[in-house]
Amino acid sequence: MINDRKKMRWGLAAGSFLFLLLFLAAGVYLAIREPVELQDITVKVTAQDQTVSLKLWHNYYDGKEYLFLPSFCDESTTLRIEQKTRLSADWDDRRYSQWSRIENTAEGTHSLRSGGQQFTVEIMYSQNVPSLFLTTESGSLAYIEAEKGNGEPGTFKLVEENGSVRAECGMSKMRSRGNASFMEDKKPYQINLEEPIDLLGSGRAEKYILLANRQDQSLVRNAVMYGLAAASGMEHVSALEYVDLYVNGEYRGSYQLADKLEVAKNRIDIISEDDVVDTGYMVELEYMQRLDPEDYGAVTEKYFISKNNQLVVLKNPKNPSDAQVDYMADCFDKVEKTINSGEFDPSVMDLEGFARKYVIEELGKNLDAMYSSLYFYKYDSSVSDVLYAGPLWDMDKTLGNPLIERTRPVNFQDPMGIYAGSAQPGGEWWYRMYTKPVFYAEAVRVYEDQVEPQVQQMLDTGIDSYRDQVWASARMDYYRWDTFEDFKYGEELAFEDEFQAEIDNVKEFLQLRRDFLHDVWVEGRTYNRVQCDPGDGDMPVLYIEAVEGRTLVPPRDPKLEGYSFDHWVREDTGEVYDFDEIYDGEPFMLKAVYVEKE
Repeated sequence: MINDRKKMRWGLAAGSFLFLLLFLAAGVYLAIREPVELQDITVKVTAQDQTVSLKLWHNYYDGKEYLFLPSFCDESTTLRIEQKTRLSADWDDRRYSQWSRIENTAEGTHSLRSGGQQFTVEIMYSQNVPSLFLTTESGSLAYIEAEKGNGEPGTFKLVEENGSVRAECGMSKMRSRGNASFMEDKKPYQINLEEPIDLLGSGRAEKYILLANRQDQSLVRNAVMYGLAAASGMEHVSALEYVDLYVNGEYRGSYQLADKLEVAKNRIDIISEDDVVDTGYMVELEYMQRLDPEDYGAVTEKYFISKNNQLVVLKNPKNPSDAQVDYMADCFDKVEKTINSGEFDPSVMDLEGFARKYVIEELGKNLDAMYSSLYFYKYDSSVSDVLYAGPLWDMDKTLGNPLIERTRPVNFQDPMGIYAGSAQPGGEWWYRMYTKPVFYAEAVRVYEDQVEPQVQQMLDTGIDSYRDQVWASARMDYYRWDTFEDFKYGEELAFEDEFQAEIDNVKEFLQLRRDFLHDVWVEGRTYNRVQCDPGDGDMPVLYIEAVEGRTLVPPRDPKLEGYSFDHWVREDTGEVYDFDEIYDGEPFMLKAVYVEKE
């Protein structure tokens, strides 16, 4: 009887165990039959003693999954495929468990098969730039990118091309930033480290900026303009370095890690206290439109409007009192008075520094030259009451950037013409100085002695150096963000040709811009604007720049409904104008001629 009971218990146990095995097997079977979700696949990448977990990026246009590998990856690179519901996968038709290392990691196309699903994986390698790995507390960028200023803590790790770690620490915050740039899909960020670290050779600091360069297809305009400014002697120019950015294992593109423009030790090292009136200050000139709370870059800091109707935003002190706002408004009033008088009192403003800042803005033909991102600072009164120009910021819309709208009343793709020093609606800051002989003479001196020699060096070697440094990183970025919208229009991305064309455009614009400024400022050639009369037609720019001894660049064709533009004639003679003709310096007007469409 007892033996029968034992047999019964053993039978029940065996039956239960068998049922459990069947249950688990059924679960595994069902899991295997479940479709594979791309977000459930993680690629463990190991190279040069570094192991990082990366996600595949799905390109909706070509249907491929892209694996963007950091610059420390080389011929020793191995991969491990990890999945939530599976222990193995096929890579290039060979089965690998999640513990097996895949050594076939050559750049190009590979196949990945898991759970009956086939993926085409395109591997791309970066070179020559460090890799920045950030994680956020939530494991996502959704909250950070939902609204400008949103942020959350995380971790920070910067790895060199050789695999060594330059810096690794916690982030007290990663947040979104920018005005127009924040509206882009590839967004800029600010990172606040938990401890001050010297990342760029410019001194220890906690705050750094990640510039996305989404509005610059060449990716080099900031580098070129910052390089020229620093080489020409401008103070407090932020250091820049290209990095490949990965956030939560996802490749985010080619960025520039930059010093934050701030009042701090190793940055703009002035004393700026909230409770002291005659302390140090940093201010920014801004668009008047940014007083509108509906504007995407609306001013949130305290500000004042100068007597010349200029919006001036206080960046430091961080929490200025009304008395401090009034104090800085009085200082600014003194600066405007000496500018308007043409005397440029050295006890009020640094004439050479102002001239250098103007020349750099003019050289780049910067869209925002007198409207935005225009910074000035002063020390506390115990040191000096002089207002200094700088630092430089936000130079991606310079050097003939083709993404600047062609409907604007200024042709920013034309390397000729005085822009920052001309009167523009809502922006006369530099114009008021440029029209004064003392400032004009100083600007010409600074350009000839300090800036023009640096331009030649930049043309000779500098731009090519930036191109070579960022080339492989830019290639990955161009695929990730479809920079020229080739994928969008069903075309194969011709990166090499398109990127080199962008670099050549920057070079050509800087060369011609240098020639124009040399003609006008150094040689003193006559400079005019030839007016263009489109008749009943429409054209955004109603003039072309004209320099004595040079040919004129034809204006963009005007538009007239029902008609096609045919040619331009001189209004005084009625003769067809020959744009191969050398301009003699005398003013005249061009008139548009149309033909009716058939």
